[in-house]
Amino acid sequence: MQRSDYLNPQDMRGQCAKAIKCMEADCRALEIVGKSIGDFAEDPEIESEAFDAMALQLEDYRTVIEAMRIANVTDSADFQSLSGLVGNEVLDGENIFCQMENAWNMKENYLANEDVYICRMEAAKDVFLYAYYQWKAKQYGHLAWNSQRLYESWKEKTERFDEIAEGTSSLFSAAEGIHRLIQTGLSKIAGAFLKGVYVPDKDQEWRRQLKNTCIHLAMGYKDRGGDQNGPFELWSRGDASDRETLRELVHGYEEYADYSDEEIEDLLKKLNSEGCGYVAFANILAEEFRRKEGEFERIFGFPLFMENEDGDVFVNYNPLIIDLYCASDNHNKVWNFWQNHDTYDEYEDQSATIGRGTTPDDRIYRFERYMNGRGVTVSIENIRCSPDEVYQRCKEEAARGNQVIISTCPVRLESEDGEVSHMDGGHAMTVTGLTGDGRIKVSSWGEIYYITPEDPDYQTPEKNRARDAYIKIQSVCFQPVE
Repeated sequence: MQRSDYLNPQDMRGQCAKAIKCMEADCRALEIVGKSIGDFAEDPEIESEAFDAMALQLEDYRTVIEAMRIANVTDSADFQSLSGLVGNEVLDGENIFCQMENAWNMKENYLANEDVYICRMEAAKDVFLYAYYQWKAKQYGHLAWNSQRLYESWKEKTERFDEIAEGTSSLFSAAEGIHRLIQTGLSKIAGAFLKGVYVPDKDQEWRRQLKNTCIHLAMGYKDRGGDQNGPFELWSRGDASDRETLRELVHGYEEYADYSDEEIEDLLKKLNSEGCGYVAFANILAEEFRRKEGEFERIFGFPLFMENEDGDVFVNYNPLIIDLYCASDNHNKVWNFWQNHDTYDEYEDQSATIGRGTTPDDRIYRFERYMNGRGVTVSIENIRCSPDEVYQRCKEEAARGNQVIISTCPVRLESEDGEVSHMDGGHAMTVTGLTGDGRIKVSSWGEIYYITPEDPDYQTPEKNRARDAYIKIQSVCFQPVE
């Protein structure tokens, strides 16, 4: 800490909140612009060679716009982290150094007086005078000790400032690389005109670098979250090494240690039938550990990101989903002699290929248990609120830096293309964002959808065959890994 340094946490949090609000507005604007460009470029009623060339240009702009959105999301997350790291104490360098100097000078003065009375004590002939000088020396020694403690307490404030500075030093650096690539992309687009016609650069490297860098930081481009059918698809269509990876993961758990390939296939079919809650939490884990790839691999034993033969990066969702599922499915908490114990219920599901899914309370117990087993503390909480409060509560959780699982019954989703999907039964999803018109953006089945919380179907049980209409949310909060 320098004498000129100053930190006011309340002011800092206020500035962070304003910055986050601005970035959220920018993200909404970018999404609108990107969608408008996409709708125009894909208009089937316009056909011409010139329009085809323009569509290629617009697609490049959409790539850059998505990168700008992810840069905003990344910076917004860093502002959120900064807000939580600045503490609650005003640290004024000028005042702190003055107090340290005063405490030090007082200590030196008290020590000098202590030495004076020690000398007088040693020279005293009278026993009462000796005792008085000894008492005075001890008093000054005690005052010097108190001054030293005062000095150290003020010095701790400088160390606290340095810790905050060190803890926040890496913030906002991740998006710098994106901004450089964005500028590269814009210059490539601007320089791709030949006689008034857009001729896109055949070199895909800037596009690949931009997309790969962004996927390491936030969900976007082709990364739209995990798919509960993904593990079965990988098992069915992947190569031998893919199957071996999945086989090892399944066999790593006692309940499935002796499973044959046929039984593993049935297990993955069952995962597809009931795995929405597990995928929702896997999505949350992927978001939590972006920019902490080494930590992820140390904790889970496999990489968070992979690269295909074309050099494109993708999130390694399938092993994560399977590991979470095998470690958690059918595990429940039971009380026995005033203690709780974990038990595995092999009869929980309807069959070897059809499961019953997870309840909110299942998810709390199973996901917290899964993370505790890996040395990570996570707290999952059911948030009780009415449908018309869901949007605001999601917004509040995001402001706290928490992630949200949302579950609905029946399922009423709108795709990015505006297509509406209606299904009976319950379904759990990951909240990935909020729109300006009151909708909630979610990841489900490896795609992006939108939910309107005030949909009357969530409040009208008679419209659902299960007679159990609801919309519920859960907050997920991670504690820092030691």
